[in-house]
Amino acid sequence: MAVALDANGLHLVSVDYETTPTTQTVPRRRKRPEMRMETRTRLLDAAIGLIVAGGVAAASIRGICERAGFSQGAFYSYFASKDDLLFTLVEEHMANLARKFDMLVADTRYQTAEAILDTIGASLDALSVDASYSVLVVELHLHARRNAAFRARFEPVKIAYESAFAGVMSHLLRRTGLTPVIPSIQLARILLSLWSGLTLQESSDPPPSIQMRHVFAALAQD
Repeated sequence: MAVALDANGLHLVSVDYETTPTTQTVPRRRKRPEMRMETRTRLLDAAIGLIVAGGVAAASIRGICERAGFSQGAFYSYFASKDDLLFTLVEEHMANLARKFDMLVADTRYQTAEAILDTIGASLDALSVDASYSVLVVELHLHARRNAAFRARFEPVKIAYESAFAGVMSHLLRRTGLTPVIPSIQLARILLSLWSGLTLQESSDPPPSIQMRHVFAALAQD
């Protein structure tokens, strides 16, 4: 539409123009669920950073919010308390490890006995690359020992996780023709403790995977 003059005065008349279409990239507007998930993730990551650096006691709600860049009101939109956030960390960490154990079973489906032992050791070795998670697990265990209310929520998840890991290890050992010389749940706890300990020492001589092979040999028999 354009303005033009004719004999009768001023009128709006339709005028065709040859135009070259242009393409504009409009930033995708994030949906509210995505934004909420990002906020929640940033709060959890901030808590992990503070806990690894100074322990659970050093991770105050105010400190977590400041590190994440949110108000304390935002914190309470996702977590009822600090312990609620800590329990979420426990659940998510153990769920992540459970997924890795499932992948371990799938990866060894068609392997020989020797290859299975190598894969188990390599998998535990890979888990030890980031020492921060071992520090986090140790700190959460210590917090559970000192806080009865948190321990009541923590213990069932810990036991379920250890039982699942014990089942995976027993299954893999049977496929190698070996039998644990101790109950599978004790085997699981020893392996998990050894893994965390080696990670915290940050030692690679000898590599954790070789250590794990020795543990399997010592704790299992033909």
